[in-house]
Amino acid sequence: MKKDMSSKKKTAQKAGEKKGISSFAMVMTAFAVVIVAILVINKMNAPEPSVMMQQTAGESGSSNSSSSAPDFSLASVGGGSKSLSDYKGKVVMLNFWATWCGPCKREIPDFIAMQKAYRDKGFEIVGISLDDPTATAQVAQFVKQQGINYDIVYGNGEVAQAYGGVQSIPTTFLIDREGKVVSSKVGLQTKEAWESAIEALL
Repeated sequence: MKKDMSSKKKTAQKAGEKKGISSFAMVMTAFAVVIVAILVINKMNAPEPSVMMQQTAGESGSSNSSSSAPDFSLASVGGGSKSLSDYKGKVVMLNFWATWCGPCKREIPDFIAMQKAYRDKGFEIVGISLDDPTATAQVAQFVKQQGINYDIVYGNGEVAQAYGGVQSIPTTFLIDREGKVVSSKVGLQTKEAWESAIEALL
């Protein structure tokens, strides 16, 4: 009888130990899932290395040291060319981006909404695509599919270097009515933050 009781007691202890181990394993698994989810979200919102990094690395010249935004003349997705001087007297958001850049694509709906809301107040967004130079048709198709309502031009290493050597995208510059760069941001920003900055300049 004592032997049976002892055997049952040992069995119960083993069951308890297994239950404890199982609970611990579940907690650790859940913790690991949360950590992985956080890392994935951070990765999705992190800026992407610019394809212009290698092109600009070997070029001479320094980044723009004055507060005036460098002018440029670049081929436009809509045909012809666009220059920064075309937007003289307006508040301009200059956005370096690419079709393969996750954070860039996530901010496009916000840009579309802001262009619509502020255009009549003297605000313009200009997107400078840093896609491969051979991907012009792909960029044009992407612009059409996304319903982008602001100007998109095809960028190059020269304009990326002129704006401080753009290393990651999205990189966005806010330019006031006098053509001065008042702020620059790397990475995905909130719509509310941009709206506050834009309204202060209009």
